[in-house]
Amino acid sequence: MLRSRVLALFKSLHRTRQSVFQGDELALNAARERINEEFAKNKHETDPDEIQQLIKVGEDVAVLMKKNIVQAKLNEAGRYQVRLTEDTLREDNAPLPRGKVRKKPRGNQSTETSRDHKPSRRI
Repeated sequence: MLRSRVLALFKSLHRTRQSVFQGDELALNAARERINEEFAKNKHETDPDEIQQLIKVGEDVAVLMKKNIVQAKLNEAGRYQVRLTEDTLREDNAPLPRGKVRKKPRGNQSTETSRDHKPSRRI
């Protein structure tokens, strides 16, 4: 039973790699090598508890890749275009404190300024 879970995880990680790094041959190859290297390093493990722990780590890596890695390309306008997927984790940034914010002095400028920021959205 553990063997089938390990093989399923191996296939799942490679499918995730293909989805996350779509079109980026360098990243696809690096991820393939790393996945294969990690599985080869642990292929002689026989302790069921250790195998369970390794499976858990692999599943966590798959989730991390799906939710936290995004691709970005520099477009003609000099801006980055980001490819988001339905799995990409999107959260709001914490709002900045309102009121007096100390800044580093520049030349003869005052060290205190008033700021009124709206929270921005983080991708």
